Amino acid sequence: MNILLVEDNKTIANNIKKYLELDWNKITLAENWLYALEVFKHQIFDIVILDIMLPWMDWIQLCKKFKESQNDIPIIMTTAKWQIEDKLEWFNCGTDDYLVKPFDLTELDARIKAIMKRSPNKDFLEYKDIRLDKDQKKVFKKNKEIKFTIKEFMILELLLDNKWRSTSRTNIIEEIRWNEHIFEEDSKLDVYISNIRKKLWKSLIETIKWYGYQIW
Repeated sequence: MNILLVEDNKTIANNIKKYLELDWNKITLAENWLYALEVFKHQIFDIVILDIMLPWMDWIQLCKKFKESQNDIPIIMTTAKWQIEDKLEWFNCGTDDYLVKPFDLTELDARIKAIMKRSPNKDFLEYKDIRLDKDQKKVFKKNKEIKFTIKEFMILELLLDNKWRSTSRTNIIEEIRWNEHIFEEDSKLDVYISNIRKKLWKSLIETIKWYGYQIW
C-alpha cells in the first residue's frame, strides 16, 4: 500500500514508518501540513494516517482538503484526545477510524487492514477502453489482452494511478526501483514509454517537457 503518514513527532513517525515498511508498504512521511498537501497533489495514496495536533493548521480543514482531492481516501486519526464529543467530531469530518496515543503498532496495522478490506476493489484500473488487472499483471484493450513486460506494466499502472496529474521522470524511476530494486538508466524510460504508446495509442501519454509524463 501507498500510505501518507502526517505526524510531526519524529520519534513516533519513524517508529510507525519502520514498522509498516516491514510489510512492504510504501510510507511517505509529512512532518507538516504544507508538505502533506503538496505530496497529496502528486500521488495517489491508499490511506492517510493523520495526527490531529499539527501546528499552524486546523486538522478539520486538512481532512476536508484530502477528501476534496480524493473523496474515497480512508483516514485514520491519531490523537491524545478520547472524549465522546471529540470522537463524534472526527467521524462527522469524514474520519474512518482513530487511535488514541499511545497505541500499539500492531493495532494500527490491524486497523489499516480492516479499513482496506472495506474499501472498493482496487484490483483493476480502467481508462477509456484500457483495463489493468493489478493482481494478474495483465493489460487489456477492448477486452483483448495486450502483452506487456513487467516494467511497462508498472509504468502504465503508475501513470493511470496518477491520471490527470503530471508525474516526473524521477518519481517514475524511483517508484519502479523501489518495487524492483533495480532500474536501468534514465534514458531507458523513453524506450518503455514509446513501447507503451505503440501497444495502446500514441496520444495516451503526453510528454511534459523538462519534467515527465501525464495521462489525461
